[in-house]
Formats: sequence, structure tokens, C-alpha cells
Amino acid sequence: MANGTKQQGQDPIKEIIKKLHFSYKFYTRSYPDITHLDETSARAHFANTGIHEKRFCSIYHFFLEKKPEYAGSISIKKFRKHNKVPKHISPLKTCELILSHLSYGCSSKWDATLFRSPTKRSTIGKHGQIHPWAAQFNSPDLKVLEIGSRCVSSQAHWKRFFPDVQYTGIDIIEGENVDLVADAHKLSEYFEKDTFDLVISFAVFEHLAMPWIVAEEVSKILKVGGHVAIETHFSYSEHELPWHFFQFNSTALECMFNEALGFEVIDSGLDSPIVGRFADSAAPHLRGKLVGDLYCHSSIIAQKNKPYTSQQFSWREALPTVVKNTMYPRNTGFSRNWTSPTNT
Repeated sequence: MANGTKQQGQDPIKEIIKKLHFSYKFYTRSYPDITHLDETSARAHFANTGIHEKRFCSIYHFFLEKKPEYAGSISIKKFRKHNKVPKHISPLKTCELILSHLSYGCSSKWDATLFRSPTKRSTIGKHGQIHPWAAQFNSPDLKVLEIGSRCVSSQAHWKRFFPDVQYTGIDIIEGENVDLVADAHKLSEYFEKDTFDLVISFAVFEHLAMPWIVAEEVSKILKVGGHVAIETHFSYSEHELPWHFFQFNSTALECMFNEALGFEVIDSGLDSPIVGRFADSAAPHLRGKLVGDLYCHSSIIAQKNKPYTSQQFSWREALPTVVKNTMYPRNTGFSRNWTSPTNT
């Protein structure tokens, strides 16, 4: 009689465990105090203690409570693989990471797990931190050109960082801080060869129809020994349409300011990390997936170390100096773990 009563009393709990898709690995790896339990003991612990302490026993259980519309549709294994989540992060913490980004991309302490690839990061040219480097050019003997100098926000007024230099600001539109209305694709028509010691441009190159032509024009008007500092976007929403043409990673900027044009790269890379995910309106197999290694800004600082000669320069002939001895990665897809082939 006693056994029958006990069995009858356990049935509802067993049913709950079944409905919650109890996972031994999820449960024991999520709570440090029960990692030593075997599967039978873990089930008993959840039935007697875990339920009352509101512990989660599976990814299904977690999302059933937190975001029911995703219950049963998310795989921790696939999520870990796609987003490079470290193995030491527990299943429960992984669920919290997933939830934090499903919930309108809210900031999370687990964001750092999305930025673990060998993506090149800028150092000198970090967004909003280039001013100490640029300060060395604040001299009455130096000439500075800013491409896209029109003030469109309070942060865009770069002239204030060069109060003593011979500063010239150009823009395609008249406005505050614009000394000359000019097309950046034709710089050499406005300025003499080897005129400037520094050329800067911020949040402009994405709006240039043919930015590689502007890079060549910069080489023409920049002195040997002079510098160029460019910041643009790698990942950002479209704006100022239809004059928004390109997004750049640091490699793209290095391709334009290349050795054949006389440039030596001092610093380049990406900055301003972004946490992105696919929305519910995306294809079913993409919904909710995070996009790792996403950055807003891309920048380059380069020095011109030899004269520009139009007779010797060709974009086609410059290609070997851009790609060097590399080739397209054999393991295509999202993987970036590739090495350059050895010359034979």
C-alpha cells in the first residue's frame, strides 16, 4: 500500500520531467553543486530540489520559461559551433547569452565570446582615440587636408584639433568648416603635387563612388614622408542615400593605400564591436543566430614613402603588391583559420 502511494505520488513529477525534456548533461553541467551526480541521482535531485529552487533542466525548459516562442527550436550545439562559444561556458550561461541577444540585442557580459577570431584590430586609429597621434601635426609649418570637412555633428569638427596648422577642409557641399567645395575624385585638379603633410578623412569613404581613385589622388598631393588617416565603416546601416556605396574592412583599405602607390601601413584594423543577430523575418534556419566578429569602424594610418609616378602606376599591376603570396582560403565558409601557401 505504501509503495503504491509512493509510486502514485511520483507520477506527476515524472510527467513534468518528461515534458521539460530533462537533460542530464544540461542539468549537471549548469549547476556546480551537482556535477558529481549520476543520471538517476540528478533526476531525483531535480524532482525533489531543482523544481522548488526553479532550476532549469534543459534548453527547452529554459526557453519555455523565458521566451516560449523559441522553446524547442534552438540547439546549443549548433549555437556554440556557429558563434564560437568557449567550451567552459556552461549550458545555462549559453542559454542566457542566446536570450540576451534574442531580446532586442541587449548588452550582455557574454558579448566578448563573439569576438574571438583573429580579426585585425586598430590600435593607434581606434575610433575616437586618434587625437593623440594626430596632435603631432599641429605645427604652423605643416599643411593638413581634410576630405569631407563639413560639420554634420559636434564630433565631426576636426579642425579644432589642428589650431596652428595650415588647414584646408573640402567637401562636396557647402557648409560650416568647408574652405573649398570640391570632388575628392579630382584632388590633383585643385592642389599641386606634394602639397600636404597629412590627409585625413572620417566617415566619408563609404560615400565615395570610386574610393580607389581618391586613394590615388591622395598619393599625388601628399608629400613623401606625409601621412594619411582614414576612418570609414565596416558594418553600418545605409545612410545619405543614394550616396552610400561601400563598406570596408581593414584589408580593403590596405588594398587601396598600397605599396605600388607608395604607401606603408602604420596601423589598420577594425573597432567598435557590434553584436548582431538575424531577425525573426530572416530565413527560418537563420532566425536568432548571432553574427560574430562584427565591427562598426574600419581605419588605416599610412605613410607615403616614395613619390607617385603616374607612368609607373596601374591598378592591375598593383594587384600583386596587394594580395602578395596569399590565395583564397581553401576551407571556405565562416572559418578563418587558414595559412598562406608556401612558395614552391
